[in-house]
Order: sequence, then structure tokens, then C-alpha cells
Amino acid sequence: METLIEASHVSLRFSAPTDKKGSLKKWVLDAIRGHVRHKGFLAVDDVSFSIQRGESVGLVGRNGAGKSTLLKLVTGIANPTSGSIAVRGQVAPLLALGNGLDPTLTGRENIYLNGAILGYEKAWLKAHEADIIDFSELGDFINAPVRTYSSGMTMRLAFSIAAAATPEILILDEVLAVGDAAFQAKCRARISTIVKAGATVFFVSHSLEDIRQLCSRAIWLEKGRVVMDGPAAEVCPKFGEFSTAPFLSLSKKRHQEQDDGTLLVARFRSRSLGSQLLTSEREEMQNIFYNLSDWACDGIVFRAFRTSIPGTVPLMRFLSLTDGVHAFAAGESEAAAFRERPADWEYEKVIGYVRPEAAPGLVPVHRLANPKRPGFLLAVGDEERDAFLAANPAIAPFGKPFYVHP
Repeated sequence: METLIEASHVSLRFSAPTDKKGSLKKWVLDAIRGHVRHKGFLAVDDVSFSIQRGESVGLVGRNGAGKSTLLKLVTGIANPTSGSIAVRGQVAPLLALGNGLDPTLTGRENIYLNGAILGYEKAWLKAHEADIIDFSELGDFINAPVRTYSSGMTMRLAFSIAAAATPEILILDEVLAVGDAAFQAKCRARISTIVKAGATVFFVSHSLEDIRQLCSRAIWLEKGRVVMDGPAAEVCPKFGEFSTAPFLSLSKKRHQEQDDGTLLVARFRSRSLGSQLLTSEREEMQNIFYNLSDWACDGIVFRAFRTSIPGTVPLMRFLSLTDGVHAFAAGESEAAAFRERPADWEYEKVIGYVRPEAAPGLVPVHRLANPKRPGFLLAVGDEERDAFLAANPAIAPFGKPFYVHP
């Protein structure tokens, strides 16, 4: 198949002054003296992909992930700091609300202005003017200046012009986020028609349902980098899981400390190894989750004591050097069994502090193990323990439970 869009190791770096200046005069003087300090960041970081003729590709990611910036690079509005982008074919971009529209002109006049920018000939626009107006549903407002339009009306006009023909490449940035439900459905139907006609569509949306319906493939960006590129049916659920992960809204402290003296502890599970991992560190939570090929997040599952107090013991994490799975020891006496085998087990860290005995207000955490392989599953509460045991006949309780805050 013919490649219409090809990006090779594309990066775009922005820089911003780090010092606050009291006035323009002070900023100019400091700039002349070389005293203005800048901090750079990569809005797009070493991104590579290719899109074939007839493909419909969705671009997903959180706010600030670099989606709109990447579309600007594809359309030539911005140039990459490094790397290259090749685009072959007529491009009809709809990147930002009102782009390519003159607010002082009427909607009708903007059909010809914006149409010319998109490469449509005047004769073609004249022949299709009535169809564009009819699709936009603007009625008599087509003769009013665009500056008097609401955001929904502006989007209606811009989309109606961009999608009037079947361009080789249609690039859309959140165009379905504005307007009423009926017109959004109309736009989706038009995009589907364009895709079926063989056009290439590159589409940014925060609606995963739109991505699944309109795109066969999805690219997930996070902090300017490609996290995942594959079928939309696979990428969308993984991004949905990530975007609702509890650690994204936690404080920026290293450990997730609570006012009651506890730490939030998240549980992750390995899809291939069948083991689990606990952590109370925000950065580690994020780093683990980025390895989406194998790890899934169960969320915050319990609260551990932040510091050692009478009646608590450290909950320590060990890594199997042979299997890559994790085990957890509640207290030094349990940890001794792992420390005595340094060739097999590596001590990693203390997750928090737990009670080895039951106490009011606390819940048990049961360690379950398969006798034929190292590593633990951790069940919070008796009900989850029973469910794990029923689903996994090969596992059995390991040692005594430890107790934590729910």
C-alpha cells in the first residue's frame, strides 16, 4: 500500500524563560546581558510512524501529551526540531476552532476563503455551496459575520467546508467535542463515508468511543512519546485503564502520605508472570504502568502505616532473580528466609509498615503462592482470598496474613 504520512524520529523542543521579569524593559536588558535562563522540554519526543492510504488512525493521550502539536507537524504548521515528516497527497486539516476562517467575513464568504486554503477551486465551491450550507444547518446565519457565531456554529461551518469533498488526507483535532449531539452524529457519519471512499483520516479525540467507531488503528501519546501503536480495539482499553489510574491524581510527594499517618499502596499484576507487585511511591506507580505490555493496575488496594510504631513491622519487597516475580515479607523474621538466599532473592525496599496481628479497623492481606514457582498473589480481605483460591486451584495460603487499613 502507498504510504501517505511518514514520520521518522520526529522531535519538537520548546523553551520558556524560567525567570519572572517585572517589566519588558528588564527582560530586554537581561536578554542583552545574557541573563535570561530558559528551560527546554520536548513536546514531541522521537516519534516514528507511517500511515497508509485508506487508513483511519486515531491519536489518543491525556491533555498535554503532544497530540495537537504532532498534528501541527504533520500539516506543516510547525517544523520539527529533529527528524522528518513526509506527507504525500492533498491535506484537509481541521485543527483548531475557526482556523482558516476570517471573523470579519460572512459564513458564505468564508466558504470560498477557507475552501481556497484547502485547495478547492472556486468553480467547484460554487457548485457545492448549497450542499455545504445545507450540511452546516446555519440557514440565514450563513450571511452573518463569523465573529457573531457561537463555537458550535463555527465548528459546523469549518467541518462542512473541510469535509465537503473527499480529500486524500483528512486531519481532525477534537472537532466532535463542540456542537449538539445530532450534529456530532452527522459528522461521524460523514467521516465514515470519507473513510469508506478511500481517504486517509488522522483523528484526535478524547472520546474513546469515537476512536473505536471511526478508526481501525490508534496511536497513544504520553509526554510526547509513543506508548502504544496498534489496533484501536486494543489501544483504547489500555489507554482508558491508564487515564483512570488512581496515581495520576495523587500528590507529587514521593510517598503517598495521608493525614492520618498512612500510605496509599497500589497493586499491579503481571499478565505473563501471574504475580503481583505493591508500591507506595508515586513515581514508581507511573513507571510501572508505562510498561503496558505486561502490567495492569488494580488501583489503591490498602493503606499501610507510614512509620514504625509499636506493634508494627516493615513490609519488605523482594525480587526473584530467576523468575522476575515479587515476594513480600512482613517483619525481619520472615525476611531472613529471603536474605539467606542472595543468589535467588534481591531485597528492593520497604513498602510501609503493617501489623502482624489483627486489630480493630484493620483488614487482613493474605499471601497466596504456587508451590511450583516463587512469588505471591496478595488478596485484600477474606472475600478476595476465597475468590483467588476458587479461581486458582494450584495456589495456597503462604504464612500468616498481615493487617492494614482498608
